[in-house]
Amino acid sequence: MAEILPVTLGKAGTKPTLNNAAAGDTARCGDGYFLVAKNTTGSSVTLTIVVPGNTSYGEPNPDPQWTIAATTGEVWIPLIDAYRDPSDGKAHLTWSATGAGITRAVVKR
Repeated sequence: MAEILPVTLGKAGTKPTLNNAAAGDTARCGDGYFLVAKNTTGSSVTLTIVVPGNTSYGEPNPDPQWTIAATTGEVWIPLIDAYRDPSDGKAHLTWSATGAGITRAVVKR
């Protein structure tokens, strides 16, 4: 698994460098961490964060999903603590497609 290393936003402003999404992507979670994902391909892409554990009712935690639209799709997702896997302290990302045109970065404010 490859961690997407966060870029800290500075006072002068920062534009993160986006790299291709990859199978096994992980990201730090917590206050101020955001995942930026863009899609310039001709098809929409689905991003799922796999949330471990169970709810207080004993049911598996839901895995939130975002659809990133084709061509000009962009999402900014707060990486909340609830997404953290206790085994490594990171969120685990699953992409419906990877490669050129599907890019991501993690930013920290």
